Amino acid sequence: GEGGAREGDVAPFHPFAKFPWGNMKSLRTDPESSGVDVMKELRDHYHGHYYARNMRLVVLAGYELDEIQRRVVTHFRDVPADPRVRHTADECGGGVTNLRPYELPFRQTSLGRVYRIVPVRDHHTLTLTWQMPSTNPHWRTRPHDYLAHLLGHEAGGSVLSVLKERGWATGLSAGVGEDGCGDASTHALFAIEISLSEGGVGRWEEVVGVAFSYVGMLRRCFLEGHEDGEGVRREGLPPWIHEELKSIAEVGYRYADEGDVTEIVEDIAESMAPWYSLPDERVLDGGSLLFNDAVDNIAVKSLLFDYFTPENTRVDLMSSTFGKDADFGDPGTQSDEEKKEDLDDDKVAGKPMGADGPIAAGQQPSIEPWFGTKYWVEEIANSTMKKWIDVANPSLSPADLPLHLPPKNPFIPTIFDLKSPPSSDAEHPLLGCSVKVCVTVGKKKSWFPAAVTKYQAADNVHRLFLTYEDEGEKLHALDAPDTYDEFHEERDGLEGHEGLLDNGKVKFRVTAVPREGEGVVFSYGDSGHD
Repeated sequence: GEGGAREGDVAPFHPFAKFPWGNMKSLRTDPESSGVDVMKELRDHYHGHYYARNMRLVVLAGYELDEIQRRVVTHFRDVPADPRVRHTADECGGGVTNLRPYELPFRQTSLGRVYRIVPVRDHHTLTLTWQMPSTNPHWRTRPHDYLAHLLGHEAGGSVLSVLKERGWATGLSAGVGEDGCGDASTHALFAIEISLSEGGVGRWEEVVGVAFSYVGMLRRCFLEGHEDGEGVRREGLPPWIHEELKSIAEVGYRYADEGDVTEIVEDIAESMAPWYSLPDERVLDGGSLLFNDAVDNIAVKSLLFDYFTPENTRVDLMSSTFGKDADFGDPGTQSDEEKKEDLDDDKVAGKPMGADGPIAAGQQPSIEPWFGTKYWVEEIANSTMKKWIDVANPSLSPADLPLHLPPKNPFIPTIFDLKSPPSSDAEHPLLGCSVKVCVTVGKKKSWFPAAVTKYQAADNVHRLFLTYEDEGEKLHALDAPDTYDEFHEERDGLEGHEGLLDNGKVKFRVTAVPREGEGVVFSYGDSGHD
């Protein structure tokens, strides 16, 4: 819905202005009315762009390299090296598709306005969008993610903490989108998306003011600077912010879960695209890690002072308090029952909450042609814009607006060595064995499968930690521990051994013994000893 409302305010020649999906109207009705053969256009596009010099191939397979090469040749040898259809010099050059710079997508006339949008479902969202140059050249330190971390944090002193305290918002996220519209070779769109309460819808201008007050605080801290290792004061935010983000990125990359194979090869192939500017040795980790000792402060300053400005802001206010589709249809097409339901809904919701400007004046909404999104566009008042500009100037936040940098994170790990287990854990013969435990339930005795996962000896008491089939863990005292001395050298005789736990209250029988290097044995499915 929101994306559809945006497309009409983009420079018409820009790729961002195109309808990026497809339906019967765009793929059949409109082309036929214009005399365009869609299949011919698709074939021409395929023949002009699908060729080896313009493609990247990533193969992940459990074969020797020679076998992988053989299979690649077999399956891809028919792909031509050069385009089947030659392009003009203006369209193509250097062996790859020409990425002609389109610059920023939004028209200046679409900025400094608020777009009030009717959502599909009940919710209230305020989105501030700043257009800026592509982030691709800044892959080493990603200054946009650096500022997203600060604007989107949720600790005390954050934008969200203030909005929550005032009852205006319930959630907030910030950053550059990962899709081709939000993060492209031509531009980037940095957005702050705030989930509003119903009360926050009517205070949206003040909500935006809080966000710009935080920008003003960041500008002040940046200009105030910090002392480097030589005692020289330099512009920039405290170095520990970048150091924390770098450490978190390294931990996330080093200990990442094993991903889906298809997604892995797709991500690597995308990282090989020329517009990302990644050198060959950084294709695997260039999109995940931070590489410099400090953030690119020149880029951070440019974003803060040149792009994160009220004048460069697009405001999208989406709220179900503005109504729903049926509220703007032809009343003559509604049944009496539907009209009554709408009237009851209006009474319950107290509409139109937050409906000032064109909505309050009864103006009919504009309708986006592809999705049918209903919206109103209104110039932001000069007085409001001036307030935002004033609070965005470098300054400390007032006492009634406690905004400040996030605190240092004390929970970022720095030592990853495995702790050595107690020596006793590696010595006891029962450790790792599978057992059946006899427990009295009422007048009946039942055997429950378990595994000995830990052993502990302290204060002359020997304890076994048993993990049961339901993954519950229970601690038992081992009776007659000296009995097991004979099994330290040779554990084969343990299978079938019976012993007692908890001063004779619990009986157990060893059902399986791990082989050397096997670890814990779980034979829960064995019912032979029941």
